[in-house]
Amino acid sequence: MENFRVNEPQQLASWRETVASLQLALSPPEVSSKLTGMLLEFSLLRLSRRIDVILLRGDVVVVVEVKGGEGTGISSALAQVEDYALCLRDFHEPCRGLSIVPVAGGGPDQPLRRRELADPIDDVTPTLTVALSQLDWVVHLAGRLSRPGRVGPTLDEFDRGAYNPTPTIVEAARDAYSRHGVEPIRRSDASGLALEAASQRLAAIVERARSTRTHRICFITGTPGAGKTLLGLDLVLARGAGTVAGVPAALLSGNRPLVKVLQQALIDDEAKRTGVPKREIGPKVEGALQTLLGYLKTHAVEGGSPPPEHVVVFDEAQRAWDAETGLKLLGRKASEPQLFLETLGRLPWTCLVCLVGGGQEINRGELGLPLWVDALIEAGSRGAAWEVHGAAGCLVAGRAELGMEDLVDDPSARVRFHEEPALQLEGSMRAYRNADQSAWLAALLEGRLDEAAAIAARSDVPPAHLCRELRVAKSWLAERHRGGRRLGLLASSGAVRLRAEGLPPSPMSNQLGAIAHWFLKPSSDFRSSDALETPLSEYAVQGLEIDYAGVCWGGDLIWENGWVARKMRAPKWTTIRSQEARQHRLNSYRVLLSRSREGQIIYLPRGSTSDPTRSPQLFDAVAEALLLAGCRPVPSDA
Repeated sequence: MENFRVNEPQQLASWRETVASLQLALSPPEVSSKLTGMLLEFSLLRLSRRIDVILLRGDVVVVVEVKGGEGTGISSALAQVEDYALCLRDFHEPCRGLSIVPVAGGGPDQPLRRRELADPIDDVTPTLTVALSQLDWVVHLAGRLSRPGRVGPTLDEFDRGAYNPTPTIVEAARDAYSRHGVEPIRRSDASGLALEAASQRLAAIVERARSTRTHRICFITGTPGAGKTLLGLDLVLARGAGTVAGVPAALLSGNRPLVKVLQQALIDDEAKRTGVPKREIGPKVEGALQTLLGYLKTHAVEGGSPPPEHVVVFDEAQRAWDAETGLKLLGRKASEPQLFLETLGRLPWTCLVCLVGGGQEINRGELGLPLWVDALIEAGSRGAAWEVHGAAGCLVAGRAELGMEDLVDDPSARVRFHEEPALQLEGSMRAYRNADQSAWLAALLEGRLDEAAAIAARSDVPPAHLCRELRVAKSWLAERHRGGRRLGLLASSGAVRLRAEGLPPSPMSNQLGAIAHWFLKPSSDFRSSDALETPLSEYAVQGLEIDYAGVCWGGDLIWENGWVARKMRAPKWTTIRSQEARQHRLNSYRVLLSRSREGQIIYLPRGSTSDPTRSPQLFDAVAEALLLAGCRPVPSDA
């Protein structure tokens, strides 16, 4: 009784009936002999949840949520138990690779429709609805999911197993804002421990900057999905929204859709939890999460006053723009790094945290990391001393002949470099079902198909599925719409001829309301991503994520013994000759193919012999390349 959720007579009476039903159904020897363990009120501590019943049948796990009421009670149980089953599959170490059966169980006297046990989808079967007295039947059916040679956990191993959930960016922001701590990133696996070490090191550097009255810049490096944005949210929001070390702080991003989605999510959540009007919540949220351009327009005026924020997180710092872009946007011929160092240099102390990913530059004028080296050298020549923190080689990319380590030996640069191994994040927090997803994607887009295939072969789940029919892609995604998982279609902004396949264009990146609806509205709303009606482009989705993605491949990237980038100049495609523009097109697909957390399917049209802009031969060549790289065809594709 001590493990019951609440110590109330009604709850206790309900559980006495439940336990009696479990004993009746599971105690016969022909049933109990098949069970290797049972847990009641199993706690998922990190998510503050408890699973009513877990039954272990060797290498098969049965997850039961008990509801005694009718109608809405069973609907609630269905949603809950699906989520529990998926969370166990993804985040509970002993469940890795096992088959899981979610069951919505009615009360002892409430027989429900029972149906045959369908095949698992990504290791989790469709949910069964049964009365608790029918659990013996479930245990019997679960036996057919057992696999020879697969060993299930003991009861103790299951109970003590590591549980390491990974939040979405939106969930992490909500958690940090509401609880003042991104608790779900406190994982016990390698990725979580690395993130925690980086978080602690960042806090120490901020405190060092404050106590010594110095100007410091930190470079957090890692592959897409390694957790850099989670780290930035943790720093800015976890100690009181928009406050670090007792002074104002902000996360800045040049990605307006990302800022809008996070702002809207926090405002909506806070209003729902507290009843405070949204208009009163907005200013605080908008101060903690800002757009880069808006910040610079306000504070980067030549000779202006110091900004209020002593701690600033610069998201996607490798996308920093050059001096020509600065002249166009702000009327000042200065690069984005130059403007930031100048603006923050007016403060008595500051800590600028730059989150640096790879292969995410998708706009002209984004010259990236070399600009930071140049800006630091230029600041030093003006007498401004900056202390730089980062992993070895953190700024070498694109400027192999000069890294920050070299500046240590140049007294005139007035730059001191501190090597910080903890600020390099490895692994993938986003694609948590496939730790090799980033490596596979890099090999694919660099044209190393054999290497991509080898990476895919050693992965537990395929890096992507492939189909040639849009209806099949949508059906594949819809099958996985369980437990509140988010689905969505994605398409390159250059894939303009997907319109002929029945796909409308993506909302523009300045249509912020439509993009926020896509990410935040419930599945019952046609504006939601779950409706699978409108794809988002790389400009609208960059920095954000969904659970399952349908990437719609267009004619803007084809395969001819290597990737060929193209641009539509109506009425025909033209090959992109500029190396920078070609790389931007490849990066667009890198963004799209790295948005999914649990899985993705690539929809590649068949084309039309009557339309020269949709050549079947070219699409077939792309399909062959993707299959050679390890994409798995969908059997139902016809």
